[in-house]
Amino acid sequence: EADLFYGAIQGLVAGLDDPYSTYFPPIEAREFAKDLAGEFEGIGAEIGVRNEQLIIVAPLPGSPAEAAGIQAGDKIFAINEKDTFSMTLEEAVMNIRGEKGTTVLLTITHNGFDTIEDVSVERDTITIPTVIWEMKEDSIAYMRLSYFNESTWADFDRSVQEILLANAKGIVLDMRMNPGGFLQTSVDVASEWIEQGVVVSERFADGRENTHRSRGKHRFASMPTIVLVDEGTASGSEIVAGAIQDHEAGTVIGAQTYGKGSVQDFEILPDGSALKLTIAKWFTPDDRAIDGEGIVPDIIVEEMFFVPEEGSEQTEIQDMGLEKAFELLKK
Repeated sequence: EADLFYGAIQGLVAGLDDPYSTYFPPIEAREFAKDLAGEFEGIGAEIGVRNEQLIIVAPLPGSPAEAAGIQAGDKIFAINEKDTFSMTLEEAVMNIRGEKGTTVLLTITHNGFDTIEDVSVERDTITIPTVIWEMKEDSIAYMRLSYFNESTWADFDRSVQEILLANAKGIVLDMRMNPGGFLQTSVDVASEWIEQGVVVSERFADGRENTHRSRGKHRFASMPTIVLVDEGTASGSEIVAGAIQDHEAGTVIGAQTYGKGSVQDFEILPDGSALKLTIAKWFTPDDRAIDGEGIVPDIIVEEMFFVPEEGSEQTEIQDMGLEKAFELLKK
């Protein structure tokens, strides 16, 4: 009876025809909460739905998915030979995740039906390093922001203090393949570059609007900044990129972002189950809707990475996006 009850509610929420709204029975709710906490067992890839097709939004840096050659934008046609056509986003996540050391078989394509292939990925414990940074040449700080979860703000705040103490003259904020996360953390991060004004607005179906304004210390407000984005930059990272772009607090370069501009509320219910429900869409300070559109960079980088051909003298992959960012800051 419990299974029927939970199944009925799952079907009710699925009837909204929104890939980001879902109901979690207690076990699945606990797994999703682990994800928000920044640790889980799986392959380390953010997945999404576009045009009713399951796709890879971004493999996480250093993850089994990245090691297996899975890329942002890859389409997933089957999971363990099970067709994904009618599969919800959460069903796909639960099928891909599993115990460390076990494998999952993904049927994917990088660029069309002619290149469909089976990729076996061994699951592992995924601990998401949300913020890393290092000082580069000419006192330019490079910060990689990979997610917005429970530990992100503490990691980011500590990194900001260290960068300022190191007397950085500029910063490259790398949010490529950042799938997003907590809205409030995104607002706090963006506020470090924006002294005053709107960071992002939420707009509800009944016409109400909730405006999130800049807050905090604005420690990077006068720091020359380049923001790196790509097709895997989604949700909360689009909030940050859009706010910095609209306030002209930095230059956004790279590729057009994913375009996930809806807001979900996550509520744990008394029996341990949970409801994740889309409640609003968000808009940049200049009132640009990002859902389905994404952020268009100020400068497009046509080839983000240069992969040398076999037999050539150059053997290392060249990060063209990062090189462009450093070039702009050194001018």
